[in-house]
Amino acid sequence: MVERGTPGWLLRVREKTGGVMKFNFPIDRVEYEFELIGDCKIDATINERSVSGNIIHGHLLKGHNVLKINFTKSDPTDTGSYATLKQFKVNGGDFIDQIKAIKYKVDKSKHQDANDTIDNNLYFGYIGSMEILLEQTNDQLEKAAWIIADKEFEHTKWPIKGNIHRNKDFETILRDAKFMYTGSTPPQSKAITKLVNETKVEELRGPFPNDVESKLWDWISKSERVKIDGEPLKHFTFSNGVSDSLDSFVRNSSRIIMMPSKMYYMHGELFDETDLIRLDPFERPIPLYADVLLEYPSPWYTNEELDNVIKLAKDKKAKIALDLTWLPVATDKIQLDLNGIDQIFFSMNKAWPIHDFRPAFRWSRDRINDRQTFDYENGIYPKTSANMFMKLIDKFTFGHIYNTNKDPRVEIMQTFNLEPTSVLWFTKHKSAVHDEKGHISKHYFLDEFVCIQKLLDFKGKYFW
Repeated sequence: MVERGTPGWLLRVREKTGGVMKFNFPIDRVEYEFELIGDCKIDATINERSVSGNIIHGHLLKGHNVLKINFTKSDPTDTGSYATLKQFKVNGGDFIDQIKAIKYKVDKSKHQDANDTIDNNLYFGYIGSMEILLEQTNDQLEKAAWIIADKEFEHTKWPIKGNIHRNKDFETILRDAKFMYTGSTPPQSKAITKLVNETKVEELRGPFPNDVESKLWDWISKSERVKIDGEPLKHFTFSNGVSDSLDSFVRNSSRIIMMPSKMYYMHGELFDETDLIRLDPFERPIPLYADVLLEYPSPWYTNEELDNVIKLAKDKKAKIALDLTWLPVATDKIQLDLNGIDQIFFSMNKAWPIHDFRPAFRWSRDRINDRQTFDYENGIYPKTSANMFMKLIDKFTFGHIYNTNKDPRVEIMQTFNLEPTSVLWFTKHKSAVHDEKGHISKHYFLDEFVCIQKLLDFKGKYFW
């Protein structure tokens, strides 16, 4: 989904002090290699402890570390004796260029005419020393991100723009660590995955049973956290992800659509390279008969704020569509009145690890003449994913994933000093801010949260 990270994210070399290298990950090992020419010698110490060989292992390191490199030779005037630094790696990443910025201290007792300090340029000819201050992160979130990226590396990673098949190297680990908490996929569920994997395709190839709509609605209605009232929406279709319904609503709307600035980024992408105009109902009055699209709930807005927009939209006789993708993992109790609502879109794709099936559903007050309706009425919708979903609701309650993860979520928030949001997978932290460069999309705002999916997946395996 994103461009790979650069060392600038994890490293700062302060030239004025000449030797501070600050890393936003735990250091597993430091490797260096010198080429010695003539009668000379290199000695190194880490925190005043002698280093044997050319590798410093992570267990020898603290938060703040002093790596001192001493260069000596028998004859200070012997220009044919010198050393060059050929390699300097941290966790397998090449940082030799950053070493060039660090000053070298000359032994004035051996070289009286030389300057006190010089640029090293990876060349050691004067007797003297160089200190490199290595600072590794003490931030628990950053430590966890690197551990997961390294120890649980995914050679095939989805979703990601470009080639999803990757080799494990410093750059790919770094990229994964940097964006470890940016995303919206649910954590793994052994029980759900087991049922999916054990189900034979032949069991899923037939059409829906006649009672599918009422069965699905009854299943949702049994939730203790979600109550939906009001006149039922008469028309029902299966969709390939909620995105199909979103696309249909946008394409069939008038030129102006009212929707918040911060939503799932596909909403914004649909407006690019079109004549459609997007206006924020939190910033502008809603006109009569407007088209209004909201996520309910939303990690960016409170339920009270959303309820107020819905009320104003109903007063203006607006055409209202609600994306209920986050409903199964809402942390607050939901009381939703469908009176005056024209369409709702529902899936469990952000609650269950079934995003490769992408089953979703649409209820609407009026029949919508689009491809989704055509496919459903003619029985050519994706039956495998549709029936897999129905098989899952026979086994698992609407609140299964929420109830399974709510307590581990609290423990993770306590460990990492995170704040809750209205969506189970999203938390807030001072380090999580929106990237103004739009590294994924100019419409992407999920990087304002710490998505705890991976922390939940590996809870108990590592230090959290």
